[in-house]
Amino acid sequence: MSTVSHLLTILLGTSCTKHVSSFLLAGSRPCCGKPAHSSSSLLLSLPYENDDSEARSQFGTKDYWDDMYQGYGDFDKDEYEWYFGWSEIKPFFQQHVPIPDASDRTKLLIPGMGNDPLLLDLVGAGYRDITAFDYSEGAVERQTELLSYDSNAEDAVALLCRDARALDEDWTNAFDAILEKGCLDALYLSDESDGNVVKSAEELHRVLKPGGIFMSVSGVVPAELRREIFSTEKYEWLRDGTDDLKAGCFVWKKR
Repeated sequence: MSTVSHLLTILLGTSCTKHVSSFLLAGSRPCCGKPAHSSSSLLLSLPYENDDSEARSQFGTKDYWDDMYQGYGDFDKDEYEWYFGWSEIKPFFQQHVPIPDASDRTKLLIPGMGNDPLLLDLVGAGYRDITAFDYSEGAVERQTELLSYDSNAEDAVALLCRDARALDEDWTNAFDAILEKGCLDALYLSDESDGNVVKSAEELHRVLKPGGIFMSVSGVVPAELRREIFSTEKYEWLRDGTDDLKAGCFVWKKR
């Protein structure tokens, strides 16, 4: 059995097949109500380039996620809550990234946002300076629709189409905290050499301020590789989620 199949078997309790309906998820919840507005800040980057033939799994290919956000995938295209919901991770996140007061503009970065309702939860919790990106334009479109249900989101969230391996140069030391759910897992699955996840982790380290908090909800990146890319030379380990069920909730502080 391949390494990735073994990891997915541990996660799912079954073998990895083409239609794995419970990979990277905790469940879904429907949107309801009338949209309060119809737009968020949207900026596009240069086209993403990668050889999907090198991917460990279809979950590591851009085509798979592009198709999903168009309604051709295994999950709900409109909204899907990956791994854990906000209620489960909120205590760990707010322990290290408190809700800012009116004079504080804590800058959050959400990489690989997908169509997870996490952004709505963060806005609802009181975070007001959020940058979120995905390499799929379909994800940006889905999030624009999701955020239309909260009138506060338009000023609080910037939605971008970006490649995690090559983030904006002027983002160096720009963010107070990073929160990712499953993004590093998809990057790990995107190539056999680990090059994409390593490069992305380096970029995320670059854009995080010294003393900034990095929270990762991950269930596929091998423990040995995680300890390599989040080494104690770069980060202080505040929470080790290795023994968590379903997926680990890891919290690091940049040195």
